Order: sequence, then structure tokens, then C-alpha cells
Amino acid sequence: MSAFCCCLQASNDDETEPFSKAAHVPKQVKVLEKGKTLIVKNVNIKEYDNKFGEIAELYNNQVENYMTMKKCLSELNEVNRSAGLTSCMEEIKEKYSNYDIQVQMKGYNFTLLVEATEDIPANLQDSQKLMKELSRATKVLIGSQTKLGGLVFSVSQIQGEMANQIKEVNTGYLDQIRLVENLEENIKNIETAKLLSTEYEDEASEVLKEIAHIAGVTI
Repeated sequence: MSAFCCCLQASNDDETEPFSKAAHVPKQVKVLEKGKTLIVKNVNIKEYDNKFGEIAELYNNQVENYMTMKKCLSELNEVNRSAGLTSCMEEIKEKYSNYDIQVQMKGYNFTLLVEATEDIPANLQDSQKLMKELSRATKVLIGSQTKLGGLVFSVSQIQGEMANQIKEVNTGYLDQIRLVENLEENIKNIETAKLLSTEYEDEASEVLKEIAHIAGVTI
């Protein structure tokens, strides 16, 4: 089960009870940081909450795969005492020169192939597993950014309409203020998520380019 899931902040007593005008205090907006889970807040309209929830789920899946990609790259370098993918593959081939080792790439999928007539050493098996995991993570990052960007754009385009609908459904003055603030915070954070998503995709693309160079293929 994914460690990152859609995070929709549930309503509490403060989210449901009417407020007096004197009770309202402007809240501080927490800025979404790279590699962190996106938490969206309740705006009390199911359709909109579902939209924000879908974006959060997609983005958080990207974050999970981004962190997996970074972990695999780090562990590959650690296992093989290298400073990058290219040098990592060179180290592997040099260290295990008695094995037929090559990087094979088909589309966005890549593997570390080892042809051996004897048992494969544990470190080499670890490298194979890390490359497989790295392949899966980069493929997800490349494939999901476009969908996320489209969802964020479509929601941002109707922000005014959403704010008006929130005010119509929630008649209490401070309830309106609070929920519209939640909407504005969600919009700000999903737009940040869109930008970060592009960064994740760019980093994944660089990994794929380097793998393609190592494998001697064009993508």
C-alpha cells in the first residue's frame, strides 16, 4: 500500500460551528515544500473537495516515486562507491568483469542485465533490484505530470466560481471567510505542486537520458 495518500484535512468543531465576527483571525498559510506531502483543506462542497483530493492523491504519488528515485540513485552510488549513474555502471562492469553486464532500455523501461554461469554476488543483485525500482519510479514521474498539470489548470480557472458557490452554500459570515481562505490556500498549494511536479519530471528525464546514453540508445 502506498505510503503517500490523498490528504484531505477533515473538518473539526472549528470547521463546522458558526463563528462570531470578532472570532476571526487571519491564518498563516503553510507553503508546500519539495518532497513533502500535499494536504488539502475542506471547502465544504463535495465536488470541489473531490477535485482537490484527486490532485493531492496524484501529487503525493509523484512525491513517493520521486523519493524512491532519489533513494535508488543514492543507494546505487553507495553500494558501488560511485558519484553518478555513469560512473556507477563503469564501477560495476570493472568490479564484476567476469560477468556479462549491460544496461538494456526499451521505451522508458530499463534493466541491469547480468549473464552469469555462477551465482551472482549479493551487491550485484542489489544493484539490479535498485535499477528495477529506479526504472519504475522514473516512468511514473514522466507519465503523470501532464495529468496533474491539466487538473490544476482546470481547477485554478474556476476559483472565482468556486468561491461564490462556497458563499452560497455556507451562509455564516465567518464560515464563508474561513472556507474561502481554505480554497485560496488549496489553490496556492496545488499551483506550487504543479511547479514541483515539473521539477520531478525534469529530474526523472535527466535520469532517463543518462541511462539511454549508457545503454547506447536514443529516446
